[in-house]
Amino acid sequence: MISSRPRNINALHAAAILYGDWGTSKIYVIGLAFALAGYHSFWLIAAVCVLMLLVGFNYISICKFNPSGGGVYRDARKHSEILALAAALFLVADYLITASISALACFTYLGVAHPVYWTIGSILFLGVINFFGPRYSGNLALVVAISTAFMVVVLGVISVPFLKEALNNLQAPEPDIWHNWKGFVEIIVALSGIEAVANTTGIMRLDPGSSEENPSVERVSKRAILWVAAEGGFFTAFFGLVVNALPGLTIVEHQVLTPDHQTIRDSMLRYMGEYFVSHYWASPTIGYFFGALVSLV
Repeated sequence: MISSRPRNINALHAAAILYGDWGTSKIYVIGLAFALAGYHSFWLIAAVCVLMLLVGFNYISICKFNPSGGGVYRDARKHSEILALAAALFLVADYLITASISALACFTYLGVAHPVYWTIGSILFLGVINFFGPRYSGNLALVVAISTAFMVVVLGVISVPFLKEALNNLQAPEPDIWHNWKGFVEIIVALSGIEAVANTTGIMRLDPGSSEENPSVERVSKRAILWVAAEGGFFTAFFGLVVNALPGLTIVEHQVLTPDHQTIRDSMLRYMGEYFVSHYWASPTIGYFFGALVSLV
């Protein structure tokens, strides 16, 4: 059982591990939503963000009552082995999808040749790191999470002057309820990753006054969830709004094209950084290097 491992994960490490899964969904979901709904996409993203926050608050209770790991999957086993097995299979499928999409998005941002092969190699590399345990992977995740969160804040600050233009370009929700529902379902992948926090409660540092015989990790898990939920919910919605300040974007065969025919669906934040910095400082060179920095981080 996971509870037999050393409980040495603090709130920062737990938040970093959670952020690397749940908190980074904005990297690809902004472009995916725009490809589905164009300048109407903010409303879909806002709906998903509300659901993200609700699910996050629910997981505070899930972690509280499952301090040994497993979360709702552990609870399902109390009622039915078959139900628990089905739930675990869905979880495995979710992790396979999340790892693949996130890694592929990474190398799409970097613009390397043959990103699929790089994706396969990176997943194998991460598997080797995780072999040594969550403490080591948590340290790496902490460095990456802090760097990413810092860059997200910087990009957010740079985007503020374009809010007025974004609001002017923002279009009202489409009247077709079925079309909106389909778009909402297709970007629900933004929720993927919150379960990671429940799966690590068995190695989180115990609350003061608790013991292995009567464990409690509410303090660590609650802080981790609230930190990531606040950052993820706000900036996903914010970038979903600010993306409307980008002019002349068109949708062709589920891809988002810029006026000069760049494909940016899977690298939307990089293009936002390039565009905003180029227009803010009137320097395409500075914009290019800032976009490259966004990609790297």
